[in-house]
Amino acid sequence: MSEDASLRAAAYGQGRIFQSERDIQITEHHHHGAPDTSASASGPASVRVASSAPLRAALRDREELREELLAALDAAGGVHVLHGFGGCGKTAVARWLFDQSAASRVALWVDASTELQLRAGMLAVAADRGASPEEVRAAQEGQRAAADLVWQRLDASPEPWLLVLDNADDPRPLRDGWLRSSSRGTVLVTSRQAADPAWTGARARMHRVGVLPVVEAAHLLHDLAPGDHQPEATLRLAQRLGCHPLALTLAGGFLSQQLLESWTVEEYLERLGEDPVTLLDRGAALESGARERLSRTWQLSLDALTRRGLPEATAVLRLLACWGHAPVPLALLAPSALVAVDVPGLAAERVEAGLHGLLSASLVDLFEVPGGADGRRVRCVTAHGLLLETIKAGVPAGQRAEVYGAAATLVSRAVLHGEDASTARLSEPHLVALLESGFAVGSVLDAARQVRDTYDAAGRWADALPFASGVVKATAGEGVAEDAAAVSDALKLGEILNMSGDFAGAEPVLKKALDAATPWAEDSPLLQADACVQLSSCYAKSGRSAEAIRLLQKAGEIRQRVLGPTHAETVETVVVHADNQFRVGNYGVSLRLAHQLTDLVPNLHGERSDDVAARAFLVSAAAMRHAQVARTPESPWRATVAAPASDAIADVEAQELSWDLVWERAQVALDAHVRLFGPDHPRTAAARHNLALAAWAHGNQETAVAEFRRTVDIRTAYLGAEHPWTIQASGGLAHCLALQGDTDEASTLADKAYADALRILGPKHFITVGCAAAQKAASS
Repeated sequence: MSEDASLRAAAYGQGRIFQSERDIQITEHHHHGAPDTSASASGPASVRVASSAPLRAALRDREELREELLAALDAAGGVHVLHGFGGCGKTAVARWLFDQSAASRVALWVDASTELQLRAGMLAVAADRGASPEEVRAAQEGQRAAADLVWQRLDASPEPWLLVLDNADDPRPLRDGWLRSSSRGTVLVTSRQAADPAWTGARARMHRVGVLPVVEAAHLLHDLAPGDHQPEATLRLAQRLGCHPLALTLAGGFLSQQLLESWTVEEYLERLGEDPVTLLDRGAALESGARERLSRTWQLSLDALTRRGLPEATAVLRLLACWGHAPVPLALLAPSALVAVDVPGLAAERVEAGLHGLLSASLVDLFEVPGGADGRRVRCVTAHGLLLETIKAGVPAGQRAEVYGAAATLVSRAVLHGEDASTARLSEPHLVALLESGFAVGSVLDAARQVRDTYDAAGRWADALPFASGVVKATAGEGVAEDAAAVSDALKLGEILNMSGDFAGAEPVLKKALDAATPWAEDSPLLQADACVQLSSCYAKSGRSAEAIRLLQKAGEIRQRVLGPTHAETVETVVVHADNQFRVGNYGVSLRLAHQLTDLVPNLHGERSDDVAARAFLVSAAAMRHAQVARTPESPWRATVAAPASDAIADVEAQELSWDLVWERAQVALDAHVRLFGPDHPRTAAARHNLALAAWAHGNQETAVAEFRRTVDIRTAYLGAEHPWTIQASGGLAHCLALQGDTDEASTLADKAYADALRILGPKHFITVGCAAAQKAASS
């Protein structure tokens, strides 16, 4: 017989099978060495026993999924696929259902992680369901269709059954007839693949298995490591682990199995920050495999994608790991964006294939978030935090700078030059991650400064803070660098801390910035003046008026010498000086400074002229109001202002004061702020606060209450309920309501405002004193 198409051979086991055209089959068998005793040759020890590790604790959550699977058992028939990324508990759910069903039906378990194990396990199922040894041997030797034999026996089973195909992360072998449905039983598959023709062909019902809700995650930790742990710490640990079931199991295993040490949950949390993956893997049992170790569980999926011809999946994930845990807008990964950067192992035209691979393996999720132009939603991709930490730790040292450099370029370009505002906004958290990475290149710093300044101008100081602190850490490490730009960044951080209400935190930052600015007194004198102004504001808020005034005088001298008397920066020192003076009872000085500002404002010049003019109007109006209250003993606000100092109120200033004038100036100040900042800016809220107090003294109680309510709303929305300025406005509103006779609402507001002020600012702060006066009025 010639060697042509009439005789075909296929390798099988230790030999070959030849098939001719005339139904003549020749089997050639070879023996070399010891016989094959692998699972593929001998089959599993049992298909009636689950080959997964037993559950360490009761399943938490998943109630709806478990009810649905139990209902599917009762209905019989159908294929169900549990899919999700590694470690989320797919096998645990399958094991639970296997254990639940064992009393009422035949429960069969097959390891489907490789084609050989799947084939051996399914033939063992056929034998369990009545196939004769000869039939099984014929299927093993290729003399009959193996999958057909298995399903003939399953269809003819006298007892109902549950068949679990575990770890079918590569579903391709299942497409060859191994996955079918039967009226005699239910098939349950666990896989990391969310989409595959095998699922479609079997008309499988898909069930996503993700992370646990945080409360259930904390319960699971407690189940795994019972003891006298603080519930709050357990909750924080669950959140730190992203509620990931495998991570929770490993952490609980470590905490419960310690022999030489006994860590608390708090201690475990603290040590987790250094190298979370290595510490978590210490909780794995000695005999556990790769799937039960966090360091390897996701690598299994990436290895499978590489075998499928998608090595780009790893490169895409490394890029995502540089950007942190927040959603990543797809525009950052567009081929048109990546073509201009060099990501190791990732060509621009292959990024989509890599992303599709990650999606199919459930390593990333695709979803939409609101916030696009015209109300449209923005498509984003996200991955679990621990996965990103694992991938980040595994980036080869020789590639780290290159990968981070590409990530930095993509994000900073989107923020600085991107045409899509929503992409720029969604890229902002990734700037913070890059600032903390140690790979913050110049473009990242520029983008972070731009975002910082934008939020600062909008009065969103809490949002500006991470960018301000990130820039300082990235450029200066633990201290302020000897560089003018770094000193400016530190000053901006101190200012934003001050405006965000962290007066105590702002002071050391600004003191350090002033020390660093002093050597630049000759080359950059204005830098030193800026530091003096910012630190003086901090000192004034903490009652250190003498130091505040000294710094302001120094700043004023520098600015007047360099910029002239009518420059906005110079006039700003007069504004801050007037504000400090009336707060300590120097009303005569503050009123004289207010008159000086009236003369200076029309001649202002410089970049910040409008800003300084608005502040000058407000401080002048506030100085007049405080002085008028101080000289009106019957004023209900008398306890909220400082007692007159030795200079008291000079006759010439006192003669000009009236509540009509105070009301007029307060309105001018509010109008100026509305024009410059808008009606609901936090800076405008300060002018509203002043107007509310002036309105009450002017006899317009309804306006006073309305403006106080609006001030509280603005400050709560922008600054938070516990910001000192919000507390101050709440106390003012309570005081007005008490004077109107609405003691119920007044008492509630005043008690909370005083308690918050006492806790945050201490008993002697002027805001606390004002809240105490409101509380006294509410209880009278």
